[in-house]
Amino acid sequence: MQPATAKWYHNVWFVLAMLFLVAGPFGLPLVWNNPRFSRPVKILLTLVMVVYTIALIDMTVRMVHEVTRRVNELGATLAP
Repeated sequence: MQPATAKWYHNVWFVLAMLFLVAGPFGLPLVWNNPRFSRPVKILLTLVMVVYTIALIDMTVRMVHEVTRRVNELGATLAP
């Protein structure tokens, strides 16, 4: 019997790219359904994704606050 060929979406690099570059937390089902990852690795990748997502949200909120502050400053400078 020949071993079953792995599905293209079980490729480790594809899963990691989807997780960190494209889909973020929406890529977690790819991690948990992947037979190549052990349970501890799945848990670790999930925790890393949670921290990564929180950091991205925090940076986005800070950026929006900074842009809003600068737009308000510019508006105050240009007002007659």
